[in-house]
Amino acid sequence: MRTLLFCLALCLPLPSQALDLGVSAGRALVAGPVAGTPPYLTPVNIIDGKDDRDSLPVIGLSLGLSRGEMSRIRQVSGYVGCLSPSPSVGSGALFLTNQQILTAAHVFFEPSGKRRWKCFFRPQSPGGPMIDLVVDDGTKFGSKRPKAGSNNDWAIVRLAEPVAGAVPFPVAPDVPVRNGDKLVVISAHPADMEKEVDKDIPVAQGCRVRRSIDKSRSAAATSFFRTDCDATGASSGGMHLSRVNGELVFRGITITTGPWRDPRYKGAPYSEKGGSVTTALGTDAAILDAGRAFASGGF
Repeated sequence: MRTLLFCLALCLPLPSQALDLGVSAGRALVAGPVAGTPPYLTPVNIIDGKDDRDSLPVIGLSLGLSRGEMSRIRQVSGYVGCLSPSPSVGSGALFLTNQQILTAAHVFFEPSGKRRWKCFFRPQSPGGPMIDLVVDDGTKFGSKRPKAGSNNDWAIVRLAEPVAGAVPFPVAPDVPVRNGDKLVVISAHPADMEKEVDKDIPVAQGCRVRRSIDKSRSAAATSFFRTDCDATGASSGGMHLSRVNGELVFRGITITTGPWRDPRYKGAPYSEKGGSVTTALGTDAAILDAGRAFASGGF
């Protein structure tokens, strides 16, 4: 366990350490340390002005979250990562049950397509346990070779043991995501945030859906929506929450953002054409079908 904790510390983003997110619009938030990052490179994509992300306990009440909801968030969301053959870290959350998570598939693959191993999930509850992930042929990926940043860049992965006492947020597949919906995005600890936040505490942001995508064109297709949520390294897989009939529900996960190190995009107005945009995959359609099948033992 000491070795695993030490390796985790090496994987997690440090103030002086950037993560490789690619340099073109619509690229996935691929995690992995990059040595010798020039100090003049500016972390983006920060949309519509300043970086609005902050510690969950600091910002949660202003986002309309109760203390009970904030405690629940800390139990169900946290770090997802792999240690070999190269380190990778992102965000994820329990999905439908307390023994499976939903996150971005590219966390589990090197750019070459080679599978990573020694993977884990650690919820950000006080003293939260580090739990091994069972990444095998039964793991639900969006495809056999999920492409980073695409609509198949999702993974539902079983935990070696359940997160005791954790209750995942429900989904609302019969209520479509709509333009203008308020979101609360939770991520483990994105790289190079403008504010210093303890790595053991979730990061939160309030933002909005700017364009929802009608999934009726294909009932089996993965739904997605565009947002003005800020994103930097290790944001991938971060949980999107929204209120439906007053209840906080799990709406999607962060999957791609615009250019990562182009200073012109720091604070740029939301623009899909210009690349100042973040994309989320929805917790319905193919993802929900796969999650339900996995939870019932239908591999």
